[in-house]
Amino acid sequence: MNDSSPLLTFDHVDVTSGGKSRLKNITFEMNKGEQWGLLGLNGSGKTTLLQIIAGYVWPTSGTVTSWKGQYGRINIPALRRDIGWVSDALDDRYRTRSSDSALDVVLSGLYASVGLFEKTTEEDREKAVSWMSFFGIEGLQQRAFSSLSQGEKRRTMLARAWMAEPKLLLLDEPCTGLDVKGREEFLSSVEALMSLEDAPALLYVTHHIEEIPASVDNIILLKNAEIVQKGEKKTVLNDRNIKNTFEVNGRVHWEEERPWLLIRNQFS
Repeated sequence: MNDSSPLLTFDHVDVTSGGKSRLKNITFEMNKGEQWGLLGLNGSGKTTLLQIIAGYVWPTSGTVTSWKGQYGRINIPALRRDIGWVSDALDDRYRTRSSDSALDVVLSGLYASVGLFEKTTEEDREKAVSWMSFFGIEGLQQRAFSSLSQGEKRRTMLARAWMAEPKLLLLDEPCTGLDVKGREEFLSSVEALMSLEDAPALLYVTHHIEEIPASVDNIILLKNAEIVQKGEKKTVLNDRNIKNTFEVNGRVHWEEERPWLLIRNQFS
């Protein structure tokens, strides 16, 4: 893949299972270093789209092409090593591993594994500690991951995702369960990462528009497995599109490049 090629392309992608459409006619492109938000109600198809990117779900029709080539012709495990993923579901897989330290979890990002099964070098450990320091969690190295607060877990998982220096970072509703302080600390960590010269492309998935980091430039709105609208965030996130996508009577307010949704009386 040359530098001018899209990082990721979906071309008329459909996913159907059990007679139900999980995605319909999904077409979009992401380029190197771009930051996108993916928004929609629960069940709109957001997680299915991420699962396709990571090679866990296969399109029923249409094609997907990454920086490594067209899906079906590439090594999926190798692709996954170039993708960082932070999600509540990944946290769940670590909850059964009560002995893993926060440092162990971060180091496991080198191998895209749940648990650390490979021998690590001093250089690996120094790198892990450096990224934990970058995300403000250096003091948690020897703490059991299971004992961390939800916000500390999220920043640990962000450091884990960045250990392999991925080309694409997938954040799947990463603020689930966080209080306001934890959410803003996590979003500050994301912004710090996105400001780096070698920052990855980002796909940030949520159903709360106030979580969208200021650095995100483009938005995809999903409803009933289809794209409602896609493009520049201030064009896409308007009152009409929000009402259509989220089925609420609201107004979008912008504050320092972050959108906030003000809900009007639904029953007036």
